[in-house]
Amino acid sequence: MEEYFMEGGHVWLVVNGTLVPATVTSCSDGDVLFTSDYGQEFLYPRSALTRDLVLPMHQSNREGVEDMSLLSDLHEAAIMLNLHQRYTVDKIYTNIGSILASVNPYKQIEGLYDETAVDLYSRHHLGELPPHIFAIANECYCCLWKRHESQCVLISGESGAGKTESTKLLLKFLSSMSQSCAGGDNQTHVEEAIMESSPILEAFGNAKTVYNNNSSRFGKFIQLHFSQQGHIQGGRVVDYLLEKTRVTRQSPGERSYHIFYALLAGASKEEKEGLSLLDPHSYQYLNSSGCVTAEGLNDKDLYNKVLTALQVMDFSDEEIRELWKLLSGTLQLGNLEFMTAGGAQITTKAVLSDVADLLGLDSFQLSEVLTQRSMILRGEEISSPLTVEQATDSRDSLAMALYAQCFSWLLGKINSCIKGKENFKSIGILDIFGFENFQVISRLSRPSRRTPGFFKFFI
Repeated sequence: MEEYFMEGGHVWLVVNGTLVPATVTSCSDGDVLFTSDYGQEFLYPRSALTRDLVLPMHQSNREGVEDMSLLSDLHEAAIMLNLHQRYTVDKIYTNIGSILASVNPYKQIEGLYDETAVDLYSRHHLGELPPHIFAIANECYCCLWKRHESQCVLISGESGAGKTESTKLLLKFLSSMSQSCAGGDNQTHVEEAIMESSPILEAFGNAKTVYNNNSSRFGKFIQLHFSQQGHIQGGRVVDYLLEKTRVTRQSPGERSYHIFYALLAGASKEEKEGLSLLDPHSYQYLNSSGCVTAEGLNDKDLYNKVLTALQVMDFSDEEIRELWKLLSGTLQLGNLEFMTAGGAQITTKAVLSDVADLLGLDSFQLSEVLTQRSMILRGEEISSPLTVEQATDSRDSLAMALYAQCFSWLLGKINSCIKGKENFKSIGILDIFGFENFQVISRLSRPSRRTPGFFKFFI
């Protein structure tokens, strides 16, 4: 044990059953002072230190490694220390064999993703250069010809880990490789459409959560089809697990989908009048969480980006206007109120009229659908009144269904724009739904803590 207690020595301390990396700060006859790599201090009597309390640390753990499968001390604490050491010097990528672990730096790192980096990683095999997301993208691209098999990249991690941004970086690299094979620097229509679809998907599928101002609230699978010459000639996007409940309610401090706030902030005065748009605080579906703005998000600027992207993706002016009407109608649905009068009855008739006009429905039939339950019994249609609670649930279900169908329609339009030939192989990018840590697993529970190091993995 004595060799562990030399000043400057590195050890693992067992603290409450957890291994903590530490350095021997001072050592006297009576006490030993340890300082952890995370700033904590621990003072122990020398006589109390045993092999159950202090463990030796291998040199590889002190110096750090690019591939954590090479760590001599291979346990959770060693992995966290290695990631921490690299993170403090802006080395946010670390390999674990063929898996890449990334820690979100929450800042721009100069030169990390520029064209020079794209060119460098495109000329080297996996493992020849420091860990990088471009190395994973290049390996996938090369394997199309080495193995003559389609490839897939899996991205997983906490909400706010950077999965959506990583997806964009993969697309950027693969698009650059495609252009090189096509013999030019200009994007094809398919590549442009794939890149332009990102603002649309983010606006309609991302929202502010407690942890993350731009959290993806759906999963997506992007498939790129390549020709035998190596350039992108088509693609498709598949969505899953859209968080529909966010349309009607959010946890305190969170927001609904970005597109609602963008529309309210970016629409012109004439558009607001024609679409019956109100202030965000006026909508029950937006004001219940107590949060309608988000630091770092410019809703008006997002509206302009989405509008430009929709036009690039060949959405007609009429389709865009109908899209805005559907969003406005969905928000207005939340302002419908009910009272009990022999069953649920709508009390906000003016709101009902606005909703019906925006959605192209008959106001009487809409009222009946929301307040009555119909069933077929022995060939006859029988209606029975709903309670106020049931009518409220019916209203919210309609709002969620409208938004989900709208999202599916958008994806259909995008896919029709990027569809191409499928005569060779493909690279798929699977962006898994972001997860968060809660004391109680509930849609409306408040998060209690965040784990240090926000990981995402690429396979």
